This record gives sequence, structure tokens and C-alpha cells, in this order.
Amino acid sequence: MGRVNISLRNQSFYLDYSRGYENTKDMDNYHLHQDYEIFYLLEGEKVFHVNGIEFIAAKGNLIFIDKNVLHKSSVKDRNFQRLVINFREEFIAETDCKLIEKLFKNGPTMIKMKNEQQLHYIFEKMLHEYHLNEERSEQYLRILLSQLLIESERSLQKIKETNAGVRLNKDFPVIDKIITHINEHFYKDINLSQLSHEFFLHEQYISKLFKQTTGCSFVEYLNAIRINEAKRLLVESKMKVAQIARNTGYANHVNFWRAFKRMTGVSPNEYREKNT
Repeated sequence: MGRVNISLRNQSFYLDYSRGYENTKDMDNYHLHQDYEIFYLLEGEKVFHVNGIEFIAAKGNLIFIDKNVLHKSSVKDRNFQRLVINFREEFIAETDCKLIEKLFKNGPTMIKMKNEQQLHYIFEKMLHEYHLNEERSEQYLRILLSQLLIESERSLQKIKETNAGVRLNKDFPVIDKIITHINEHFYKDINLSQLSHEFFLHEQYISKLFKQTTGCSFVEYLNAIRINEAKRLLVESKMKVAQIARNTGYANHVNFWRAFKRMTGVSPNEYREKNT
């Protein structure tokens, strides 16, 4: 696999509408980010690859992808139209946290809403407020996002009664646990030997399983998670680069600098200057 794209948005809520014939390379590289993603397909079809799981999304499908999860989508129909929402946990109300747990955890989750007219209304209002960007727009967007999450969770509950396959990753419980472990402990000294002892699996098996299910090696994934966090700290904190290197799991400052440059194309100092 080529370079893993890691993105860090300055805003806590991001909304984007795109048509396939305007952008035929829409998210066709593996990438990850620190916000939750909701993908809605208005027209056409797209092929998704999330943690090594491949599935096809069709018109009317809503896809929920957890934060810090490797994923990409490729064009199946160039006439597709899609809308993507990315948001951070701090953007939503505390009362909506349980909805996040149900919709995003143990995913990816794909559902189809029966009331598409209501769904389109929510998205139209979101697009309007997002581009209007007035004093109360952010507050309104929070309310609309909360409405979308509630309606989606209700649909999910109804679908579960007849379709247990709505969650798409049930065949990969081991790799899910390994990825969760890496996401929660990336700042520590993690290696294949440590994972082997933690999960009682042979190092070569973990390495092979990782490549098959994520599309990248263990080292590539670990570096992507670490550099993603480093980008956040460079923008949001005043820590020195050496401290950020230690906080993201790099005992050697030179190794951190090389990994950062390789994955982003710029040095840590250059990245901070451009984004602060």
C-alpha cells in the first residue's frame, strides 16, 4: 500500500458535498482522521474498504465510520453524488454520546433510512447553515446533527430486528481487538512481540492478518496513528517538538522527524508554521 493519508481538520465539524464527475478520485487512498465520519450516498454506487472489509454502498445508504480507522472508497459509478460529515466528539452534546457508541463502535455500520425525505431535509439545512456561517449556525448544526444521530439510531434498531448483518466486521474480532489496543496505547513502546504476548498469537500471524485486513503493515499503521496525534499536538499545543515525539511513542527524535516527513511531506516545524 502507498502512503497512508492522515488528516487533521482545524474545525470540529466539517461538511462536504461532491459529485463523481467532478472528482473521480474521491477518497481513493487509505486515510484516517481523529473525527467521526458519516457518509451519505445520494446517487450511484461506491466501493468501501474499511479495516480490510470490502462492501458496496448504494443510493440512500448511510455509512458510519469510527475515528482513527483506516478506510478508503473507490468509484463504482462516476455519476455518484455523496455528502460527507466529519465531526469531533466535543462538537456533540453529552446526551448524544450513547448514540455515538451505538452507531460507530464495532463498525463500520451501514443503514438505509426509510424516510429519505426527512433525511434530505436535515442535510439541506446542514449545508445551508454550514455555508451561511452566521452567529448561531454552529448551534443549529449541533441540533441538526443530534437529530440525524437520533433518527439513524432508531433506524438501526428497527433494522437489527430483521438484519443482523448491518454491522460489517463480525468476521474480524481478533484484528479489531488488536487495532483498538494500538489506538489506545500508541504512545507506548508497541511492537509485534508485545502484541504476540498480549493476544497469544504468533508474530508472523499478526503481521499477515494485519496486512490482509487493513491493507498496510503493522508499522505503517502504528506510524499513521502516531503522526496523526503529533499533527494535533503541533497545532493545538505549545509543546516542543521533542516532547511531542516522546508523547506519541518515539523514543528517538530523529526517527520521529523522519516518519513525520515521510508521511506528510514536511517537517514537524514546517507543519506547525503552516497550520498555526
